[in-house]
Amino acid sequence: MDRRQISPQEKAQILESNRREGSVRCFVDNAPIDDDEEIEFHHIRPYSEEGPTEISNIAPVCREHHRRIRTLSLTEFRDWLQLEELFKGGQQRWLDDLLAVRLEKDGFGHRIRYEISEDRGQISLFLAESSPRIFPLQVCPATRLRYFYDVLPAKYIRNDKELQPRPLEAARVWELYRHLLLNTQLAPAVCRLAGNQILLFDGQHKSAAQVWAGRTSIDCKVYLEPDIRSLKETNLIAHDKLRQMPFYTSTLIAKYSDIFREEWQAYIERPGQKAERGFVEFLRGRGKSRAEALKMIRMAMWADILDDPENRLAEFIAEKNRARKNPLTISLVQRTFLTHFLAAPPLDIEFEGPEDKRQEEKGNLVRFMSLIADEMLVGRWNPEANNAAHKLAERLYFAGAVRAWVPMLRDVTAQILGLYDPRWTPKTGQLWTPEIRPVR
Repeated sequence: MDRRQISPQEKAQILESNRREGSVRCFVDNAPIDDDEEIEFHHIRPYSEEGPTEISNIAPVCREHHRRIRTLSLTEFRDWLQLEELFKGGQQRWLDDLLAVRLEKDGFGHRIRYEISEDRGQISLFLAESSPRIFPLQVCPATRLRYFYDVLPAKYIRNDKELQPRPLEAARVWELYRHLLLNTQLAPAVCRLAGNQILLFDGQHKSAAQVWAGRTSIDCKVYLEPDIRSLKETNLIAHDKLRQMPFYTSTLIAKYSDIFREEWQAYIERPGQKAERGFVEFLRGRGKSRAEALKMIRMAMWADILDDPENRLAEFIAEKNRARKNPLTISLVQRTFLTHFLAAPPLDIEFEGPEDKRQEEKGNLVRFMSLIADEMLVGRWNPEANNAAHKLAERLYFAGAVRAWVPMLRDVTAQILGLYDPRWTPKTGQLWTPEIRPVR
């Protein structure tokens, strides 16, 4: 295709067709362009993708947008700016937030009516805009869970916060958006029918990308009123051990601690004394390995510490505060502070008995982490200023440096406070235990 320049007459026609209320409008954001010097012209479908140089494929854009558009089509660039606005300021967003923006007229999360025909092994969905949609019910041979497939209107879907607490990643939504403009979706999103709502818990990013690209329906596999505990554990194993799409460490902690609370409630309702070691044996009797049980206890403790509103160090953890570049990640905090300053489970001490110091231990660590934040980061960490104080903090919080000075800080603190347990050895790695004895 030969490249050509549009004529003055064609430019006049394009401007007139894009004039509203007396002003030429930028095709990207519909804002008025009052200065003729700021008006430039761009292919709606890019010339590089064989977009013709015809009036129907040329639109006026403001100079600022024309400089930023690069190789995107005008439609893609418009969608990029809107996505950028949605995630502005590093705010956490979920599928529901994106649906609220994209499906503003129709809304989202609408309830549905359905009927199950047991003798025919099928389900009928009654949606407002169509006659009954009838689907065969499939049965998983391993779990006996029932499910069906459908291409559901997006307005009947919402995010499953209980099974899918992970926020959207703007970059991943954008990558999938561009991919799905040209390619099909190979696997359906996975949902559950709970009450009269379709809750999506796997495939949040690709569903968000489809909707952002203008699609109004989503390919779905829908489980019918499933056992929520079974799905929680399946989802967790898939994203932790099997690593289909790894969760953020913060999300794994939240998921493990959530399951911990359910299992702990079942455990404490049993007769007899309660301790962490007994809880591990309880979980092993329910099919968990010892490693899985210990991981659940650790994750629950970590969630209590990191989610404590008094923990001022949490403000400087990337997954907790996305509004700026931060010196720490939850993974780094986990390998340093949370590993070196907590007695390793499982303890034999009776839960909430006179010798149980877990709550005090967690509270002390929250206060300790806050003191560190006050001394080393508050008023100093400032990537925008990048001054001498920030550069010093940056050196101290380089990942390798943190891994070096945290265990030294632990040893010094223990000696000063007389908390060093003489039974500690490098092999066990346990410095602080419930039976701490002062150095003599």
